[in-house]
Amino acid sequence: MTDVPSSFATHFASVVSAFVTAWQDPAQLFVAEDLAATRQRATRFALTMFVLSYGAAAFGVCLIGQFTGQLSVFAPIALILLFTGPLLSIGLLAMESALVRLLGPHPVAGQPAWDLAISGVGFAQATLPILILPVVGLPLGLLLGACIIVSGLKKLGASSGERAWLVALVALGLPTLLSLVVRATLIETYRLPSASMHPTLLAGDVVLATKYDYGFHLPGKPRAISATLPQLGDLVVFTRSEEEPLPLVKRVVGLPGDQLELRGQSLWRNGSPVQVESGSGRCEYREIDQKQPPPGTLHKCHFATENLGGRSHSVVWDLDPLTTTTPQSFTVGPDQVFVLGDNRDNSHDSRHFGPIAVSRVSGRARRVLWSFSPSREFRRERTMLALP
Repeated sequence: MTDVPSSFATHFASVVSAFVTAWQDPAQLFVAEDLAATRQRATRFALTMFVLSYGAAAFGVCLIGQFTGQLSVFAPIALILLFTGPLLSIGLLAMESALVRLLGPHPVAGQPAWDLAISGVGFAQATLPILILPVVGLPLGLLLGACIIVSGLKKLGASSGERAWLVALVALGLPTLLSLVVRATLIETYRLPSASMHPTLLAGDVVLATKYDYGFHLPGKPRAISATLPQLGDLVVFTRSEEEPLPLVKRVVGLPGDQLELRGQSLWRNGSPVQVESGSGRCEYREIDQKQPPPGTLHKCHFATENLGGRSHSVVWDLDPLTTTTPQSFTVGPDQVFVLGDNRDNSHDSRHFGPIAVSRVSGRARRVLWSFSPSREFRRERTMLALP
């Protein structure tokens, strides 16, 4: 038993030594005469960096839970992060090593080539701490990690330095590329800044949206390729224009060809009123970030249930609206949809900027992941809340 602390101290000292060497002279990490031993050291080093990094992240999540008084909610998230994070990172390390092995200029062949590839990617994990830096962390980490891999390839006699750099950057950039593809085509999160979708969505909700429902999106492009039509009642994420790229979340109430009228608190579609059942409940909310009315204004409202296309959802109207509305009529054009906020007296939507092009719809809001009130109180009851 007395050897356990000694072994741990020895391992930790070797990790610290490798970390310092990776930043000072990474070529010294690679022992040409014994690449198998080099691979073993690099693997232990990478696993330790994964555990330390995700352990620190899990500790931070627990601190958030302690700070908000919701430790019972955040502790399981921390445990999932602690155990699944290193496993996912090991999978990425294997994928990156395979790319280096298959694409790189190899001064050695057979098993030593695999040892060299795994060693390079393993020691490249020394750059993990700088990835937390905003903006510059990711590109700087990729560059320095590639430098470590190239140092190993060159030390063993790689003849093509340019190709070594290219392969190293491609291998380490793979996780970034995958994350961009996921964000562009599968899922993304959005934070609600205002009460325009009250009561369905509250100011401070962080919403998970799927991005494959209405077409394919290229990274950084708000317009969809092969856009498909949303359905009545869908909660959609969209941008108004190239000049106003801020994503908004509203509900679809009109489809191409629809004739819509807004008469006070009534919505008419194609000459018929949309079914609404008034509720007896009362509610209130405070203005968050709009200038008119000023932030902090208390609104008192009443609930109702609206039915669109056989799907029901809650809407609210102010009991004492600060502004009066006149009847409005709209015609939804081809490849357009008409959107409204569920907070009908306090939402900037198609009543103000008109119908939106379907190609500008980037996703469908599916679930509230978590929520903090404007006073930073954690809303436990809204965690992982499914949306209608």
